[in-house]
Amino acid sequence: MRYTTLIMVTWLTIAGSGAQEVDIASISKPKADASGPEVFADMADRGYIPLFNGKDLTGWRNPYPHGEAKVVDGEIHLLADKKFFLVTEQKYSDFRLSVEIHLPEGPANSGVMFRCHVDDEAAKKVYGYQAECDGSDRRWSGGLYDESRRGWVWPSTAGRSTDQFLQHSDESKQFFATPRVRDALNRNGWNRYVITCMKDLIRIEVNGVETTRFRDTTDASGYIGIQHHGEKGQTYRFRNLFIKPLPVIPGLDHVKLTEQEPVTIRRVDDKTTQIDFGKVAFGNIVMPVPASGRGTAKVHFGEKLKDGSIDREPPGTVRYGMTQIRLGQQRGNWIVPTPVDERNIEQAGLMYANPPAVLTPPQWRSVMPFRWVEIEGLDADFPYELIRRRAAYSAAWNDDASSFQCSSDILNRIWGLCKYSIKATTFAGVYVDGDRERIPYEGDAYLNQLSHYTTDDDVTMAARTFDWLMENGTWPTEWAPHMVFMAHAHWMHTGDTQWLKHRYEELKTKTLIHRCGDDGLVRSDELDQSRHDIVDWPKNERDGFVFTEVNTVVNAFHIQALKQMSEMAKAVGKEEEAQAFQARAEMATASLNDQALNQETGIYRDGVGTDHSSLHANFFPLAFGIVPEENRQSVTSWLQQRGMQCSVYAAQYLMDALFANGGDQHAIDLMTADGDRSWKHMIDSGTTISWEAWDMKYKPNQDWNHAWGAAPANLLPRYVLGVQPNVPGWSNAMIRPCTSGLSFARGKVPTPLGPVEVDWTNDDAFRMTVALPPEMTAKLNLPGGKDTTGVFIDGSKVDATRSGERWIVGQMIQGTTTVEVR
Repeated sequence: MRYTTLIMVTWLTIAGSGAQEVDIASISKPKADASGPEVFADMADRGYIPLFNGKDLTGWRNPYPHGEAKVVDGEIHLLADKKFFLVTEQKYSDFRLSVEIHLPEGPANSGVMFRCHVDDEAAKKVYGYQAECDGSDRRWSGGLYDESRRGWVWPSTAGRSTDQFLQHSDESKQFFATPRVRDALNRNGWNRYVITCMKDLIRIEVNGVETTRFRDTTDASGYIGIQHHGEKGQTYRFRNLFIKPLPVIPGLDHVKLTEQEPVTIRRVDDKTTQIDFGKVAFGNIVMPVPASGRGTAKVHFGEKLKDGSIDREPPGTVRYGMTQIRLGQQRGNWIVPTPVDERNIEQAGLMYANPPAVLTPPQWRSVMPFRWVEIEGLDADFPYELIRRRAAYSAAWNDDASSFQCSSDILNRIWGLCKYSIKATTFAGVYVDGDRERIPYEGDAYLNQLSHYTTDDDVTMAARTFDWLMENGTWPTEWAPHMVFMAHAHWMHTGDTQWLKHRYEELKTKTLIHRCGDDGLVRSDELDQSRHDIVDWPKNERDGFVFTEVNTVVNAFHIQALKQMSEMAKAVGKEEEAQAFQARAEMATASLNDQALNQETGIYRDGVGTDHSSLHANFFPLAFGIVPEENRQSVTSWLQQRGMQCSVYAAQYLMDALFANGGDQHAIDLMTADGDRSWKHMIDSGTTISWEAWDMKYKPNQDWNHAWGAAPANLLPRYVLGVQPNVPGWSNAMIRPCTSGLSFARGKVPTPLGPVEVDWTNDDAFRMTVALPPEMTAKLNLPGGKDTTGVFIDGSKVDATRSGERWIVGQMIQGTTTVEVR
């Protein structure tokens, strides 16, 4: 217990040190503490429209003869001695609404009306849906109330709800009694309400906590309103009222269609011609209209061949589709859309509780991933050479932004596969999980982000996906901390502290701190253990992981999120919160190492209460820097004996752990291994976009267009070339190449300041040339065998310190530099 005792003392010291005292709520609960022009600009950047201009009440009206509304310092103040609502003049249907509310002291009750109705002739003029803001001890803030109509919907209670809703009365009251929901409201400060309406689905969030998710068909559109409850002398304050019409289609502004010629054209039989476009891409085709003939022809689209023809019954979610076209009657060229998978366009599905799918622009017509087209029913002399695929890629994509080449041909091919996978999966304008759902997931998106940064030079998609996911989060436990990782990665890449400042508070809901016990470790209840805690995906890739209340993998993610939150808190000027996050991270680290690290074997157990040690329970702590220094070698050595006993997703972190801890040769060996659990296997299969899983047998429903399977696109530049940011914005970089058994490697890594070019050889000595952009300096961490004696820069020996089998160079480099280790 030595670590736990030490850190508990540290935590108590920080928490009780006067100016440094920080309530735990301040690092777990967002504060709505910003307003003014910066907020307007930031919300506009996220696609929101102001409902209130901050100056006057244009666009609003009071349908009552009583009540006063006035603008004070950019806020709407409501005063009255009878209940009334201020409502918009415009109606809204599907939207995401953001409103900040400050209740007065004393008895107070307010709310936000949405899709509501106004009857100017009635006594109760405003009625309909209301998101409750409850200042009483009842604490039902964020509940759904049907004003002047059906009463309480969620939660429900006898005497104030209709019979339909009383069926879930006990369940709903228990839900609002849970600490996270009960305490969501900041009773004496500002509160951010977010209300999302899409078709019949209603979601309400209070300060980042989802309090209502309910389906109701009563109203599809209506006005927005804010309430004064009628307490005499009380002033209700509202600010930052914004609305975003839904659905949002990112591809409209951020993706373009590129027409591509066929690579080969082949007559398959007397009725069918096959066209190969060389690689899979998301798109459809444009072709000359068959001007002669009668009846119809068929256009088949496919990702996979079988016996030389498109596989029309492919496995899993590998794509095939057919579109009929009519012969004759028209002239010119026409777009042939691909068939539509309803799951790809669902915004509020009945079958799944998923967030909305990302739609593509309707003017494109429908698209799907395909490489081959077979046209059945057109004559052999049809001008097939005029058919073009309209492939969708990021409008900003630059093929020349990055490069990688090394002495291993298979590694070069893996790089090419993974780089193209990142390009091809930009088709939606945000990162999606492939074509099965077309939904962003946090874990997928973070891996996609890392690889997008190392392959392209104008990356705005990561920040756009981050904002999408903050509004449309998914279910796995570890996916929430991935949002912290995404924000941190964006900040490190761009150095944009202003962007971070506007998102910092929301990130407090993503650390899992609300599930922690007194020892700082996250607890998992039965539902968490059976569903939410993911460890790896698919389930059969978990290396026999044993789920317990204290889960080593979940807590590793929690600790890493706390450490990154500490860095970001400091960057946005929240020094006390930075210290609090750091202290929590240190306490949780000590507790995890005390309770989960097996001192006899030197490796981690899956959790408290089991002796099983999986691959995942060890590489995640190693990748996140949680393993004590004296245990790193034993954990690394143990991992090297286990092989690739994890999914393509988790392989990102296994590779991170190995490359950072002297296991780079093993990491490359795993990438290029024979068998069916490597990127070499993907190459050998002939795929042109990385897969969701290592092979169909490991995930029978997998798709063949999954960017989370493209980790080498970031691993090779970051570790083999060794290029990573040392500070936010890349003004200083770290060049730490890993030779990994290779004789040479060279390439170009994009950064916001310009490309970093690295060219190294490793034969009789390690020699490297580094070219940095003008505004960048770099530190060097170089490979050096036991027989090497020093480092030479541009021919002159420089001060360097040996650390294991590496040399740490004291001076910075800039411009173009030649380095040699002798």
